[in-house]
Amino acid sequence: MSHHRLDVTGTFCPLPILLAVKEIRKLGTGDLLEIVGDDPGILEDMPVWCERAGHRLVEMVEEDGKIRSLVEKGTVTPKR
Repeated sequence: MSHHRLDVTGTFCPLPILLAVKEIRKLGTGDLLEIVGDDPGILEDMPVWCERAGHRLVEMVEEDGKIRSLVEKGTVTPKR
């Protein structure tokens, strides 16, 4: 398992999720992707994307105007 970081600060919906999709495709199952951004839409979009894509949202923390999401890449077939 490896830990990767993606900074999407300054981008707005739907770009943070699209960038996360692109980055997580490069990772192996069980790898962690930490996504840091400042778009409040992430609070709603990230859990939905994780559920639909078969990834696990390990945690989501909002502090000092930044939202940090930790996502574990899953193996589940995405829900449609």
